[in-house]
Amino acid sequence: MRYLAAGGGLLLAACAASPERPDGGALAAIALPVFVAFKAAGCAVTIAFAAPGAAVVQLTDRPDRERLVADLERGVAHNCGGRWTPGDS
Repeated sequence: MRYLAAGGGLLLAACAASPERPDGGALAAIALPVFVAFKAAGCAVTIAFAAPGAAVVQLTDRPDRERLVADLERGVAHNCGGRWTPGDS
């Protein structure tokens, strides 16, 4: 019943959106939960691989370990940062 109410609310928001809106109103209202779910999953997978990877690299005596850890941090920032709403990044 909760899912039906949530879905009905999304459809109501989509129908109430003006077609002249430049951000796509209806599509944005329906796409938001899907977008957030995919972004959260991608972020979680990135962290699941990057955190242990950074720990392993820090335990080595490689001369380029700071660069490798910085690359992992940039990857996490790229996948987990930025906008969490559909649209231009």
